[in-house]
Amino acid sequence: MKTTMGEKIKDMRVERHLTTKQLALETGISEAVLNGLENDSGRDVGYSRIIDLAKFFEVPTDYLLGFTESRITKNIELKELGLSDKAIGVLLSKRQDNELVSQLIEHSEFSNLINAIDIYVKQIAGRSINIINNLTAMMQHGVENYAAGAGMPEGYGEAINYINETKVDEDEFLRYRITERFNQILRDVYSDNAEKAEKSIPSVIADSNEMTGFMLEILDQVKAGEVEIATPMDAVALMMNKMGVSEEGMKI
Repeated sequence: MKTTMGEKIKDMRVERHLTTKQLALETGISEAVLNGLENDSGRDVGYSRIIDLAKFFEVPTDYLLGFTESRITKNIELKELGLSDKAIGVLLSKRQDNELVSQLIEHSEFSNLINAIDIYVKQIAGRSINIINNLTAMMQHGVENYAAGAGMPEGYGEAINYINETKVDEDEFLRYRITERFNQILRDVYSDNAEKAEKSIPSVIADSNEMTGFMLEILDQVKAGEVEIATPMDAVALMMNKMGVSEEGMKI
């Protein structure tokens, strides 16, 4: 959901812990004009003032004017992002919801997720896990040798089972950690979008529920013998009547 120019100015001002009076002193723009901007009063404040605000907050004018939701200037070198041409092409194609991609990237656990994937695909942890498993195998071998000479002590089976459980399967362990982090990100993004979903979906659901209610009501009337439906068009006519739609209203 896009924010207005006034909301953006206010957000950036609050982030810097400034009052409108302090911002006026810093930018040379009157407090009255700033209040008008933040309230989106529709006053023509002049492009020069927008430029002054953009310079002060170090954002592109396009951000304040609503042409982009990014505060980063357009002349940033793409190579600084470290993305391949193909990856940049995917983002520019907008075949996916880039706003959602941004939410995933912005999550506090995203870096940990990527690092976990990096460790997995580059098999960085393999050597360390093998060392742990080798030590576990040595410990198991020692316990088995002791049992062979002294006889099986009480709890021997449980001890061996415990040792076996401590062995680490690199693939299973790392994929679990990756899945765990991704699920956390997904749950949080889902929660963040819940309010937006409630605003956009209910109207559709409400319309569907209302139509279903009309259909059930008509069926009840048919069962009770209150109405008679001889053709499909009779059913359509009844539905239109229930919905308050006339044939004239359906005509273009």
